[in-house]
Amino acid sequence: MNTPSAVTMTPAELTALAEHILGTHHALLHRELPRLDAALSAAPRSLRAPFGHLKSLLDDHLMKEERILFPAIFALCGGEGAHGCGLFGPIQQMQHEHEQIRLLETALREAARDAGPLEADLLALLDDLSVHAETEDTLLFPAAVALERAALGGDDEEAPAPTMPDGDELVRETRGACSTCLTDVPAAVRIRHGEALLVKRCPEHGETTQLLSRHGAEWAALDRFFFQVNSDARPQRDYIVRMTERCNLACPICLAKANTQDTPDLPLSGLEELLSARRGLKIDLMAAEPTLREDLLDWVRRVKAAGHTAALHTNGLKLANRSFVRALKEAGVSEVFLQFDGLNEQANVTLRGRPLLKARLAALKNLREIGVAVSLIVVIGKDINEEQVGETLRFALQPENSHIREVFYLGLRSLGSARASGDFVGQALMPDEVLDLLCAQEPAVRRQDVRDFNKIYFTMLSAMRVRKCLYVQHYLLSRDGKGGYKPISEALDLSRLAAACDRYADRAQSSPHLARAALIPSFIRQGLRPQALPLAPDLLRLESLFARGFNLEEVPSRFLLLGFITACDPDNYDQMVSAGCGKGELSADGGFVESGADANVARERRFV
Repeated sequence: MNTPSAVTMTPAELTALAEHILGTHHALLHRELPRLDAALSAAPRSLRAPFGHLKSLLDDHLMKEERILFPAIFALCGGEGAHGCGLFGPIQQMQHEHEQIRLLETALREAARDAGPLEADLLALLDDLSVHAETEDTLLFPAAVALERAALGGDDEEAPAPTMPDGDELVRETRGACSTCLTDVPAAVRIRHGEALLVKRCPEHGETTQLLSRHGAEWAALDRFFFQVNSDARPQRDYIVRMTERCNLACPICLAKANTQDTPDLPLSGLEELLSARRGLKIDLMAAEPTLREDLLDWVRRVKAAGHTAALHTNGLKLANRSFVRALKEAGVSEVFLQFDGLNEQANVTLRGRPLLKARLAALKNLREIGVAVSLIVVIGKDINEEQVGETLRFALQPENSHIREVFYLGLRSLGSARASGDFVGQALMPDEVLDLLCAQEPAVRRQDVRDFNKIYFTMLSAMRVRKCLYVQHYLLSRDGKGGYKPISEALDLSRLAAACDRYADRAQSSPHLARAALIPSFIRQGLRPQALPLAPDLLRLESLFARGFNLEEVPSRFLLLGFITACDPDNYDQMVSAGCGKGELSADGGFVESGADANVARERRFV
């Protein structure tokens, strides 16, 4: 095919080039990839592994080109303009994937001799793939960018190559919410100056960014891995039930903006419908302060009787009453998520409006003596209580606090009262920033270990087909019974387990059942150190909770789980992350929603 240079290409010529690529290179890949995949099923691993990875990457790559990029090019050539956020983002992402494809192509050429009689077919496919990528990079993409620039009124004679400004690297495209007007806008996760950012562009208010991590390459790798192993839809198993918008506190940071809206309490019929429709759920009774509901114990009993887990989220004021805690336990509360923003009373005043430490310590004492498992929800705000990350951990590790099975560090967010007042501008934190604080205050907790642990965690969830948010990450410590701990990295070889997770990810696209079947044996062979043997029974108990639903009262008391989490607000909302949100929501004002992240942003829009 005779093709003019990219910068002189007319819309008709660009259309013809795109149709040629689809009719030749794409058609060949669609025909040959599945045929060779089946034929090479018994090939040596040196060949099978890179080919499986290449096929998985190309299946996704071709889908994005055919459903997003090429329709946008045809629309542009037809005078309709590019769809969505234009051509630039999709083209940059395709170029990035071409680099990955070239690396795999090189590895496959070296291993092609192991293909036996299929060697010639494999090399022919790789030759065509090389021409395919080169044609797109040198002709199709620059021509499309030049044409789009001309359509937007730019100088097409000096049309730039499709590289990101300031050396940005595109991780993926998504949708977000404008931080000012809260409307749905194009967004992308990008690496800029070494940091991972969620970049949003509103036609009216321009570009805004949300820092995701100061460790851009590390975050990008985890982001890509997460979506590789969590690409399919999964049923929701965990629901927030917003029982009331009333509260006995007036927290300046209240996510629910309690006591300010004329919202009725949720009727019991809404919960009954949810309980009867699903099985084996976790029901989070919360928002704003559920202990103000006089029928709370009835709700708990019904949740328990229907075979679900009842979890109570509370500020703890009413739990200073021992008889009330006993009644909760007898009704069937399995776990309590207690607001506990550290041991600094001034921070409590800033975040919650009043001193609260005495009441919360009394609540924890009652929960311990009556035998209720606890998760501490520790809100951390920049320049407010950052030192409490380590302080709260050391508090939770004290021998008398073995009923505390989890510490959830929740970065302060711009939601509800905090967003409305504007008093906390610049003090919000994302989970990875809180992790930085913990690693600085507790040197035994290393970032790379936490990253490897989260690959393992996300892989386990994938194998069990459990929904979970990218913004919810974890680590595991083993108590020494004296107020100290050992990180799980001393018992498990996390780097080798993470490598096993990479192999799972490669297999899961083509053979999900085989990938799941091989996962646990692979973990046992490669990850256990001798120090893990005393922990083995309890580690197996933890593993079983992934399948049955995570109930804190079943977590062995020798362990302390750490969580680094956030609440989604208009600043950090990422539609792709939200689609896998690990919590649905039922509320009086928003009804039944499968994603709590979507519910948060929808609520903020109602507040405006």
